[in-house]
Amino acid sequence: MNEKNEGGKRILLAESALEMRTRLLERLSRLEEWNVKAVESGKEALEACPAFEPDLIVMDRELCDMDGKDALYSLISIQSPLIILFSSKTDEADRVICLGMGADAYLEKPVSGRVIEAECMALFRRMEKTRQGWGKKSIRMENLYIDPLSREVEVGGKKVELTKTEFEILLFLARRPGEALERKEIASHLQTSGAFQSLRFIDTHIKEIRKKIKPIAIRTVRGVGYALEKK
Repeated sequence: MNEKNEGGKRILLAESALEMRTRLLERLSRLEEWNVKAVESGKEALEACPAFEPDLIVMDRELCDMDGKDALYSLISIQSPLIILFSSKTDEADRVICLGMGADAYLEKPVSGRVIEAECMALFRRMEKTRQGWGKKSIRMENLYIDPLSREVEVGGKKVELTKTEFEILLFLARRPGEALERKEIASHLQTSGAFQSLRFIDTHIKEIRKKIKPIAIRTVRGVGYALEKK
């Protein structure tokens, strides 16, 4: 396990290949405000999370000891960090599944350290814009309560656990209740630097959000996208 810099944004790098791990560790550690910890397996990544509390995880889809989807599911279950996956798989189905599970970006190999660094910067900018650009005021709509600062969601007074992407989509819809928003507009709001080649990941996230916020309704607008029902 290697670590560079202290304080600032915390990035956990999970990569089994020593050469790639070393290159990425050096690349991501260039910025003093980034504290980077590197591990070589999914098991080590899971063990490091509770104490390190990463803001972002950069993870190889093909880890030596664990399928990337299993690692992704476990990491999302114990924390809600931003997650960048890079993978040798090129089929759209795997991309859609991983994004639907909670990954924030999915990059195809070969991918350079420069591109991964740019994705990290883009996701951190998105995180700051979510916290600042949308303002500090909470949202109350009948049984729905959203706090942009604490990122807490309540339905009927009960807390609802959402992934980062699910929270941002719900907040975006709630800021414009009753308005039909296009899938591409929602995807653009997520500011993922073109990581998504298909808009179907929006449908996957909406499906999960609907399950979690019942009886609050998200209406499908045919040929357009989605709207949060205005009560």
